[in-house]
Amino acid sequence: MKRLHTNWLPAAGIAFCLVLLLSLGCDPAVPPKDPTNNDQPRAERKDLETGTADPKTVEGARFKAEPPNFDKRLNEEEKPYIVPDGPQRGKLEPENEAYKPRPIKPEDPNGSGDTQAPLYYHDYDENPNANLAHPVLPEPSVAENGQTIMTTGNNWVSLSLDGGGSFSTVNPNTIFPQDFGGFCCDQVLQYVPEFDLFVWLLQYNQDATGNNILRLAVQTTENVRKSNGTSWTYWDFPRSQFGTSGILDYNDMSFGNTQLYFSTSVGGGANRFVIRIPLEQLRAMGTINYSYTGATQAFWSHVTQGGSDGVYWAGHVNSSTMLVYSMMDADGFYSWREVSINSWPNGTISSIAANGNDWLLDASWKTYVRGAAIQGNTIYFGWNAAAGGGFPRPHVQIVKINKNTFAFEGQMQIWNPDFAFAYPYLSTNRQGELGIIVAFGGGPFEASSGVGVWGDFVIYYPSLSGTSNTNYGHYHTVRRSTSDPSQWVGAGYYTQASGAVVPYYVRFSH
Repeated sequence: MKRLHTNWLPAAGIAFCLVLLLSLGCDPAVPPKDPTNNDQPRAERKDLETGTADPKTVEGARFKAEPPNFDKRLNEEEKPYIVPDGPQRGKLEPENEAYKPRPIKPEDPNGSGDTQAPLYYHDYDENPNANLAHPVLPEPSVAENGQTIMTTGNNWVSLSLDGGGSFSTVNPNTIFPQDFGGFCCDQVLQYVPEFDLFVWLLQYNQDATGNNILRLAVQTTENVRKSNGTSWTYWDFPRSQFGTSGILDYNDMSFGNTQLYFSTSVGGGANRFVIRIPLEQLRAMGTINYSYTGATQAFWSHVTQGGSDGVYWAGHVNSSTMLVYSMMDADGFYSWREVSINSWPNGTISSIAANGNDWLLDASWKTYVRGAAIQGNTIYFGWNAAAGGGFPRPHVQIVKINKNTFAFEGQMQIWNPDFAFAYPYLSTNRQGELGIIVAFGGGPFEASSGVGVWGDFVIYYPSLSGTSNTNYGHYHTVRRSTSDPSQWVGAGYYTQASGAVVPYYVRFSH
């Protein structure tokens, strides 16, 4: 086990040991005053639609190794949705002083209180063989069961059978048939320990009729290992099931005690669908019966991680009102409510990295809810926000909402006066602690990623990037570890000065 002492990091990296301190006290954890908003927001609901899908199987990576066909139109909008300004609520500016980067001493055995809580890297492994990673949009995801670890990027998949000591990379085109328009991108992974299932979601391009699919594949740990990750049972979900035009695009996935959930957009980010499938049916690997929502107005949103009996997702009505959706395991409907929150800066997002590139150029208007997790009775939602209102740089806003009453519980920010933060992703461990992976850059830094535990006020990174593009990528992931549910596994990356992308796998905890 490798312990990540603070002096293990480059001196500049210790900057991130204090930035999360700035997130406390920025907005009081009291409900914003709004005479139109009751303590319990009024719910609206709609019945779920249903469908069935029959299984197919593959084994042996027997298909032609064609290069993935990445469609540059994906995740884009001809007319971007800009969040309108809402009623002013709360205090927009920070209330605490701006901390500057400083080194943090190793753990003090005398208990002087001059240190921060340390983070342990139980495993850290780079995957330079993932040579199919998209040069601009790596978008890594991870699933782990002990020694068996799968990681994906936008258009590659890697497997480790030795706990991350080594990874073998495979072109997904060789594993699955290239029907519809061929494999594209936006892969997501989960491991469901109670059902011993690796679950793999892949996106395909449009065929000649304009239809595309999402492909959902499952396999047990034993058979993933026996087949070197090439044996799968899978089901296809065509766009035509959900809409008459557009592309299934930009996906996320979660699970609870009895159901698997995944989200996707159809014909643009504003049309967000969530699909629910019984885990028992996935384990049986036969015909599945699934339920799904209509087009929810939660722009490109992600679904909550770490829940047990359902999922939540959210969009912005305006800069002080969220539209919060829920779909519970036992219900035949989904519901939504408007929730008043504190105001946040929603101008154009921009951050110039050390090499002169605006590493948030692609995110200039993308304030959708990327981070979503359940912690006890609290829902956490996190999103990118602009500079302004006392925040000198783009930053991350995080709101807390009670999952029983949907009452506002508080709002925090991840920010620093000298560089920007963006792209939060959240997940809870068995103890209910909130793990986070987040991107940072601008000022003296190239765009990089780091991990931490909420409440420690520390972000650690394994390596700093040597250059920045004008598009960081649309997501990275952190999951609860199966090896030890008090820990997390994360999938991030950094970019070498040559422009080469190096994905990494990390398992971490206090």
